[in-house]
Amino acid sequence: MLQLQKQRIALFLGILLTIAFVGVSCGEDGPQLGTPQISVTGSDSIDLAPGETVNVNLQLNGDGGAKSVVVMKNGAFLKEFPVTASATEFVYTTEPLAEGLEEGDEVKYGFILANNDNVDSQEASFIIKVALYDKVTVGSTELFNLAIGTDGIVASGTETKLIKNRNYYVPYYLTFEPGTKLTVEEGVHLYMNADSEFASGIDIQGEANIVGTATAPVVITSSNVLKTDGTADAGDWAEFRISGDGAGSNNGTINYVRLEYGDDRVFRLSDVGSATNISHVQVFKSVGEGVMITDGNANLKYIVATDCEGGSYRLGDAYEGNMQFIVSVNSEYFDDNDDFTIREDAAPVIANATILGAGTELEDNTHGMRFRANAAPKVYNTIIAEFPRRGLRAGDNVTITDLNGSAVFAYSHIFKVADDPYRELAEAFEADLFQNSETEIPGIGVGDFVPDAEQTSTFNPNSLGSFFESAAFVGAVKDAAGDWTKGWVKNPDGSVR
Repeated sequence: MLQLQKQRIALFLGILLTIAFVGVSCGEDGPQLGTPQISVTGSDSIDLAPGETVNVNLQLNGDGGAKSVVVMKNGAFLKEFPVTASATEFVYTTEPLAEGLEEGDEVKYGFILANNDNVDSQEASFIIKVALYDKVTVGSTELFNLAIGTDGIVASGTETKLIKNRNYYVPYYLTFEPGTKLTVEEGVHLYMNADSEFASGIDIQGEANIVGTATAPVVITSSNVLKTDGTADAGDWAEFRISGDGAGSNNGTINYVRLEYGDDRVFRLSDVGSATNISHVQVFKSVGEGVMITDGNANLKYIVATDCEGGSYRLGDAYEGNMQFIVSVNSEYFDDNDDFTIREDAAPVIANATILGAGTELEDNTHGMRFRANAAPKVYNTIIAEFPRRGLRAGDNVTITDLNGSAVFAYSHIFKVADDPYRELAEAFEADLFQNSETEIPGIGVGDFVPDAEQTSTFNPNSLGSFFESAAFVGAVKDAAGDWTKGWVKNPDGSVR
């Protein structure tokens, strides 16, 4: 009996709760309106310079019961504006964009529509991206104009940042003084003014942080590639130069960068130190020498020079750095020159290079590699091929003794050189103690630096010091599976590998 009474009391209480719930949900004072909605009309983002404002057009749907628009900024409440119950539009003018923001900084606005039932819509977002540079149109492409500095001199203490998903126009020669910092994010293209009376270029005397990736390299190229009535050619702009402060100094990081259609000595390193990180750089089609390094002890790894009319590499003065995985490609004859020359008092250590000429049938005097003056290089695991004569030449005051001597060329292959594979003093490197070979490596030919299979070497350059990777094979690329040029290096015909 007692149990039955308890059940009846529980049932009665349940009915009361149900009535109370229905009253709240469906009574005259409960919510009667649909969920409000708000959206941004047009684009939900914009590029804006400091000091500028923008009108954000909003579309409202409050089901006849709109009450207010709430404005959020960077996740925090900013303002609330009352609106009429039937409002369908609202325009919000943003505050002037603050000074002192960096290129690419974002200011995030959020907009919420509240109704008379105190129900809020989902937030509609609008993003302002800081743009420190005016826009300019080249061909039909809109770029950010990097007109900075005074007469092209960017003063010490200045930090310049160029962000991914934006491309930039360099109108004139820019010199970044010591104490500056230039940051360029992955995938950025810098279009150098090809119409300037004085060739545009970049000289970094401070710190660089230019970091692309294998799928999104940083590309420095001619503005003519954007013009329907123009053709990009070698010589359209001057150089990309890094000016250091001597052995051990640090100019930052240069990784995955392609330099296209420059003039002479396009990738120019002057007195750059070993603390500078340089890897994965291609010079593509230059008028003069592609890579020139003087003084300092900069270390370079994964470097490609393609169709550089004045020769691919020139190392000189007192340069004493290390280089590994180095490629030179020549698809045609340009001039009688040294494709890879080491001169003055330069004493670099080089491993795993592939130096390719334009073919043995050409009637010219192009050299593969040449040691000149007092040069004292040490070169290992290298391929020199496809030259009509003079694969390796050494003269002047170059001293050749043995594997421990001042100038060394060892564990390497020279083949497909019609005349004088070794010229002048370089004939000494034919001695058995240097373990060089004239045996052809299948797959290596004009423009093709990837062997059909690994060509092993008895020498591993990791014994030369911590900079050198383990690479007990001949040439810059081990095999097709180890082709580090894929995705970012251009072939002579302009296609990306």
